[in-house]
Amino acid sequence: MPKLNLLSGSYTGPGGAGLKLLSFDTATGSFELVREYPGTPDVSWIAFAPTTRTVYVTDEMAEKVGAFALAPDLGAAAPLGYQPTGAKYPCYIRLSPKGTKLATANYGDDSVPVFNLDAATGALKADPTVLRSAHAHAAGHAHWTQWSPEADRLYAVDLGHDEVRFFPYAGGSFTGGPVTAYSTPRGAGPRHLAFHPNGRFAYLFTEYAETVTALRREADGTLTEINTLSALPADFKGSSTGAHIQLNPAGTVAYVSNRGHNSITSFAIAADGSISLKQNIACGGNWPRFFLLLGDHLIVANQESEDLVTFDVASDGTLSATGTVFKLQKPVALLPV
Repeated sequence: MPKLNLLSGSYTGPGGAGLKLLSFDTATGSFELVREYPGTPDVSWIAFAPTTRTVYVTDEMAEKVGAFALAPDLGAAAPLGYQPTGAKYPCYIRLSPKGTKLATANYGDDSVPVFNLDAATGALKADPTVLRSAHAHAAGHAHWTQWSPEADRLYAVDLGHDEVRFFPYAGGSFTGGPVTAYSTPRGAGPRHLAFHPNGRFAYLFTEYAETVTALRREADGTLTEINTLSALPADFKGSSTGAHIQLNPAGTVAYVSNRGHNSITSFAIAADGSISLKQNIACGGNWPRFFLLLGDHLIVANQESEDLVTFDVASDGTLSATGTVFKLQKPVALLPV
């Protein structure tokens, strides 16, 4: 189909419509705002369960996550209720592989609350299981969480404690942990991680150091460094922070976004999992908090310039600017539905 439906998330302030429906024309790379869904303020991350047609969103400033039943024609999103996350700034959510649980990363501390979901409606149930680090005193900042490709562990990235950890998972329950899988240099600020499609590697992007580390996944769930490269040009002297990472479906290229330098950097991934610098290109706006790789296109969500910028993706993964810019209120998340 030449046109795809995308849900977008935006910072809006209290009472705003942070969840919006966009139509994306894959032939031209252009957008159309189809509708806004009321009662969805400050949506910084989105997840979608196709079985129940439930949309899950963060309300980052109000410390809660919510569920909405998406109509078959996408014409309405009926509220199924919000649940508190128990800490400030829930910034990332992830459905379990069987769609029975929703894990949340709370940037306000090191906690990862995991909510059970109603099997019929997809609604969030109260009293989540709250997973924490082993650090008793120093404050953490959980920023990402996801089940392993084998669904036997839930991983979490903690920017404040400079580590990736996991919690063993079996039979729908957590059976232990936390286990430190990998530690970055102090102050690097790990933010997001992406698993390789073959399951043997993972790639960690740091917010403060702005580095990408290629990691080998060991049988015990720990991660071993293969190599680490900067996402910024060697001659850059300004201020910049890392935001998002995504791999292409073939697992041959990793992309990251740089806020401040305002660029997208790509790395070639070798057969042994190691990375090498491929390209650095201006993002076309200001503060690229998120981007979405979508077939032959890469769409950058520039938070501060309030726009979506479309790039073409060549067969080798190289990006080229199309000149297509779509104005949108503080976009920070995109998800196909």
